[in-house]
Amino acid sequence: MTMQPADLQGPATGAEYLLFTGGPRLGWVFRDRRRLATPYAEPEPDPQAVTGQVTARREQAERAWRFALRWVARPLLPLAVAVYGLGEFAREVTHRAHPGQLAWLPVALAVIGLTWPAWCLARLVLARRADPAQAQQAALQEWRQRAGEHEQAELSRLAGVPEWASATSPALRTDVYGGTLAGWQALLAVHGASVLAGQPLMVADFSGQLASSGLTALAQRHGVPAAVHLLPAALAASGILAGLTPAQFASALAEAIHAGSPAAAGRAERAIDVRVAGQLIAALGGDVTPARLAAAVQAALGQPVPPGLLTAVEAEHIGGDLLGEAYRTQAGPSLVRLDAFISDLARYAPAGTSHPLSPAWYTCLALAPGARSASTELLTALAIQWLTVAVTRSTATAPAVIIAGADEVTRGHLEALSGACEWRGVPLTLLFRHLRDDATALIGGAAATAFMRLGNHQEAEEAAAFLGRHHKFTVSGWTVTHGEEHSQTRTDGYSHGASQSHGSTSTRGWSGDGPWDQTASGGHTSSRDHGRSQEWSQSDATSEGASWSTAQSIQRVYEYAVEPAVLQGLPGNALLLPAHGTAPSGMLAVECDPQIIALPGVAGGQAVPGDQGTVRPTASSGGWPEIAPPRQPPGWQPRPGPALAASPRRPRGGQHRRD
Repeated sequence: MTMQPADLQGPATGAEYLLFTGGPRLGWVFRDRRRLATPYAEPEPDPQAVTGQVTARREQAERAWRFALRWVARPLLPLAVAVYGLGEFAREVTHRAHPGQLAWLPVALAVIGLTWPAWCLARLVLARRADPAQAQQAALQEWRQRAGEHEQAELSRLAGVPEWASATSPALRTDVYGGTLAGWQALLAVHGASVLAGQPLMVADFSGQLASSGLTALAQRHGVPAAVHLLPAALAASGILAGLTPAQFASALAEAIHAGSPAAAGRAERAIDVRVAGQLIAALGGDVTPARLAAAVQAALGQPVPPGLLTAVEAEHIGGDLLGEAYRTQAGPSLVRLDAFISDLARYAPAGTSHPLSPAWYTCLALAPGARSASTELLTALAIQWLTVAVTRSTATAPAVIIAGADEVTRGHLEALSGACEWRGVPLTLLFRHLRDDATALIGGAAATAFMRLGNHQEAEEAAAFLGRHHKFTVSGWTVTHGEEHSQTRTDGYSHGASQSHGSTSTRGWSGDGPWDQTASGGHTSSRDHGRSQEWSQSDATSEGASWSTAQSIQRVYEYAVEPAVLQGLPGNALLLPAHGTAPSGMLAVECDPQIIALPGVAGGQAVPGDQGTVRPTASSGGWPEIAPPRQPPGWQPRPGPALAASPRRPRGGQHRRD
């Protein structure tokens, strides 16, 4: 049957119905309108420029005053007196023949000679009184007023731009790691409602805390046709076992029993279990229910069979010739395993009560709150197997799939489901409470990976390592040196000296050739010197100094794009989504609180109209609401067979975008 979107105009409060708009939406990203406004082009006034303008006006006023005083007042005032005197003289000479004809000329000259200099003097006085600080303050106030008017005009222009933009992920698979119960409830309500606006939705809630309860209540308030089953109490009503063929049921049962076992160690045992279960199902003639299969296993083990489950022929054939004594001995461990798991399922799915599930526009399979056990792990594996088969065999509009608590699903089952969804072009969203074990091995396999609060420090470090590192320059050292220097030098000196010298020289001689011929000569020289000297000197030298220096060193480091502490401290409704196509540190801070849709300026879109359904709240098992379908209920039916009528669609890849 062709599916139509469910009616979204149900009895809701406020703008809640806007959650049912196309997406798929993960939340909203806040965009401040002020950041979208065009910056004011005029720069802030420069104090030095304002001071220069005040000085320039003062110099201009002084030049104007000197010019007016020299070339206006001094020439025009004497000229006015001269013209007035000439006029008086002319009137006397002409006997007042032309009285008053040029009387205006001296008055005009006097007025010009007085008013212009007076105006220039007033300008000079005001220019000299102008304070540069006050002029700077006035210029700054005027600039701020113009900038404020520009900002108000820009905000008025951007009044219609939404401040909360939808954060959508058109990728086929989205993985979300971390989060609290309240955060998951908010995310499922926002994301699930946006998916329901365009296509059916299948939710498997393995959290054990009913994280999908908010989305279920939201679907109830808006009349969305829904099929909600609380497992294991509603195992028979869910029909997930009857929705599988005998071969698929045998394979799913074996895969569920060996979920989490090493592939090499459990391959042989898994093959034996599939073989034994297939033979038992064939002996039942294709009429397989958990109760009948459990009775068949008990018959093969030689145990008494409850009445009414097997016919006499089936019981005799299974207990006798089906397996044989030798094969029964070899297959004994497999029969024991099948009996342990199937007998538990038979308690919740009696014979004749299981019917194939007819998926509604909103289908939810949720595990009841309680401690984890082998039974719940088996139900989880069977539900994943059923989802994989249902997605693969769907012939109408392909549904979207959300797994809450994907930590409880083994890696192999998740990869099989992811491959089936990718092949059919089905959007898949996986919510992991923790980032460890198989979740660590699966990280990075999705086209979009988001993170909520990760309280554990090791998980936060794993997430930070996945988000990557980047290089940046940071201050590595800061050195401040301060020193003072003081020196004083004083030198005193005194010297005294005296000298005295005294000398005398005398010479006498005789010479001649004969007794009468004689020559005499002589001389006497005397000298005396006396000297005295004295010297005194003094010098003083004083020096003082202070020195300081500041040194900063920067080095290149390789750090986390998002620190682990940031992931540990995320708010409950916050989602950190890496933005593809941006810098390595580009992240989108997404808010997934459903109440944001009621705020003004939210990009929510328009609700999709459809046929209105009637809500009939009643009490069912587990307190889940029953939603009555509209007159022509939409639905998607699996085709009875492995063949596909429609060719697989190409997976839609994409990047995160914000509307």
